[in-house]
Amino acid sequence: PHPPPTPALAAMAPQQAKYVPMGKDAQKPHEFDKYEGVVQETRHLPSPIEEIYFTGNMMSKYEACTDSLKDLIDTDGDNEEAWDKFDDHFTKFLNMSWATNWDGTKYDIVFYGVSGYTGYLMMQYLKRTALKRNPESFTFAFAGRTASKVCEMRDREFMGTEWEDTPILQASYDDVFSLMDMCRSAHVIVNVAGPYMLTQGELLLDCCCRNGTYYVDVSGEIPWSARTLALHDQARKSKATIVPSGAVAGGYPDLLTFLMAKKLREEHGEELRRSIVYCSGGGTVAGASGGTLASRGAMGTASDETRKLMADPYALGGFIPSFDRNGMKEMTIQSGTGKVTHKIRKEDTDAQLSKVSQCPYTGIWRAPHTYAYFDTRIVRRSNALFADLANQPYGKEFCFQEFVYLPPEAAASFHGSTGTGQPSVAGEKELLQQQGKYFKQGEGPALDQLDDAWIGFFAWCQTTGGHEMRCSAIGGDGYFETARCAVELAMTMRFDGEHLPHKGGVLNATVVGQTWWAERLINSGLKFKMGEWFGPEDMCPPPH
Repeated sequence: PHPPPTPALAAMAPQQAKYVPMGKDAQKPHEFDKYEGVVQETRHLPSPIEEIYFTGNMMSKYEACTDSLKDLIDTDGDNEEAWDKFDDHFTKFLNMSWATNWDGTKYDIVFYGVSGYTGYLMMQYLKRTALKRNPESFTFAFAGRTASKVCEMRDREFMGTEWEDTPILQASYDDVFSLMDMCRSAHVIVNVAGPYMLTQGELLLDCCCRNGTYYVDVSGEIPWSARTLALHDQARKSKATIVPSGAVAGGYPDLLTFLMAKKLREEHGEELRRSIVYCSGGGTVAGASGGTLASRGAMGTASDETRKLMADPYALGGFIPSFDRNGMKEMTIQSGTGKVTHKIRKEDTDAQLSKVSQCPYTGIWRAPHTYAYFDTRIVRRSNALFADLANQPYGKEFCFQEFVYLPPEAAASFHGSTGTGQPSVAGEKELLQQQGKYFKQGEGPALDQLDDAWIGFFAWCQTTGGHEMRCSAIGGDGYFETARCAVELAMTMRFDGEHLPHKGGVLNATVVGQTWWAERLINSGLKFKMGEWFGPEDMCPPPH
């Protein structure tokens, strides 16, 4: 008789659809347990790497493996030594170690895609803040598709310093082995190679999952955030924590909401009913970097299906149904098909974000904010994640909104207005060109020109019992703050991991970092105040 299949061979076996009985004798509890004869179909869906790697053509490139397979066949499977040899090579094929160039060095953080403007921001933040103020010493490397371009950026920013020889790794979406080696080389990867929705970023996430590597990016793109969710289960099983949108967008509004919810829960034992964040800023106006415009352009020219996704207030989950006065969920039934759709609460619709209006709770005049259509989705998902992971959501009837704060002198000119439109990408480009602030992709304003620029977030919330809370945060230019968010989150994941309650899976930055992330942000220089808002005298950037 032939030896039984080895674990490696079993793992490579074709995955057929499995039909698992869900009756009384089922091993795992299921809602269908009480019914006889009900089956649930489960099918293995190939991951991004499995689709392109686990093929006969790829195995043929590993000659030692194919030769050992031929030896096994020639001996009819009766030779124990042939089995051991094949199992050794096949295991290397499965974990892709047969083609590795990894030298065994593992860095605390690897910054990927740093040859452009966002890479410049990361290096500037390292020089100005992280390498001076981070409580732990840390190792890091830079990586990119074209090593020479990354080297050029590193030399420009670090020449003459003790970090001028910072290691450079080459990795590309066209070469999965290079991605695997980069993930083997890192505890945390900070990916700044966007626009993300135009890349094969799932390959990098898959490699992170296979190596248990943590991941952060600075995306503000709903389509990309939605795509990452397909890898949630895989990341959870491998304990890899994947955080898309570890930036100002998707970061500060959610974090301020979390901190207020935590304080009110501790003081009053009540959950939130609503949270509103007002954004403001001042100093030199940077305009939009080429990468930011490229991301907006990609979303603006997306397919109808993608645009429909972006228009969904619950594109990333966290749906809260609308109830009528009798406590019944409100639904619409499509005539002719009987298709039932839950009704979206009016307060959650994008229409409420697109008006110039006066807040009925704070009396503040407010205007539409570009990133409100992204941040609202992020905060709603955090509400759902906290419910699922800790049974402690912001609130079961929670509503989040975000606006631009209009100062009194600006509010007077908008009084009586019913709304305002956001400029198109082409219109924004033309306006920036007229102002001399238009940048090509990979370019952006030098931070030295933005020393007086600041961005502020002023948050207000209310509990179900009517208790209110305010808090605020002020940072430097928005681009610099994006680097702060990402780097400090990477530090949190790397050095505070043993304290973090939620790890593994595709999670939001606030769900992962919580108070540990907030403390690092504040210690890095972010101005923060709990219980009240900063006054006019504080409207300036923190020192670098």
